[in-house]
Amino acid sequence: MNRVILVFFLFFNIVYGDSELQDWSGARVDEVYQGKEDIYKLACEKNNNEACFTLGLINLQNYAQNNKDKTSLKNSIYYLDNACKQNHEQSCVALGLLYFSTSFEKRDENLGLYYLDKSCKIGNVSACLNLAKYYEDEKHSDIQKTINYLNIACDKKNNEACSYAGILYHDGRNTGVDYTKAIFYYKKSISIEPSISSNYLNIFEINLVENKVFDKKIETTFLNKFKKDKQSMMFYDMLKIFQSAKLNKKYNLSLWKNKYKNMNLNDWDFGTIDKWIETTKDDKIKIKLLKIVNEFKNIKHLN
Repeated sequence: MNRVILVFFLFFNIVYGDSELQDWSGARVDEVYQGKEDIYKLACEKNNNEACFTLGLINLQNYAQNNKDKTSLKNSIYYLDNACKQNHEQSCVALGLLYFSTSFEKRDENLGLYYLDKSCKIGNVSACLNLAKYYEDEKHSDIQKTINYLNIACDKKNNEACSYAGILYHDGRNTGVDYTKAIFYYKKSISIEPSISSNYLNIFEINLVENKVFDKKIETTFLNKFKKDKQSMMFYDMLKIFQSAKLNKKYNLSLWKNKYKNMNLNDWDFGTIDKWIETTKDDKIKIKLLKIVNEFKNIKHLN
């Protein structure tokens, strides 16, 4: 069975697997129905989008399990499209994923994009994130659309979208490096979900390579939240060593090594710091920074 369709069924079983069915049709409680599907049809006819959505999934299941029954497929698309037209975001997502499915005989990326785009604009952040990833891919590269979809999700309080937009501008992935925008998105992500340390650390790295002191407000919040998180503090203390070296202040790399012995540096990408060191004009400080970064890279390599 196609993986995408299987996901629909798992969702269907979770949401609609109750032994008792809510009477969405608006009919009298004592009215007799032949089965659950009859209730859904009556409810759907009365413009109940949840019922139309359920009928869409039922027919999609029949299509997948009964040798790709054409009538079931036609009915599934009809019901899902009917609900999607009424701005039912899950129906739009279902159609989008269906048309993207590689095993779907009527696969149509343009229709898939249309339905995912509609769902995103209605408010489904997972559709926005999927579209952002789609347009970031080399085959369909359109960084402006990637950013636009991330913005929609970020504005809807999705911290992952905000963080990812920050990373794109931080690394300059087809956007050009823009640290001001990167910090804007990292801070927005923090305001939504303050318990993810990487956003703070990314801001500190930008402060470092812009030769600025760490943002005091962000730093205070970080230390209050993560002072007992050894992994986060390891990266923070590493950045402070770079900062001290750049300012020609004392630092103790041996103490850092002892404190964080056998810990993992694999999550850290030194690309931004490497570029920063290259731009350092003072040769003595540059040599010092190169020595430090090589020490950290050797630790990363050993781990």
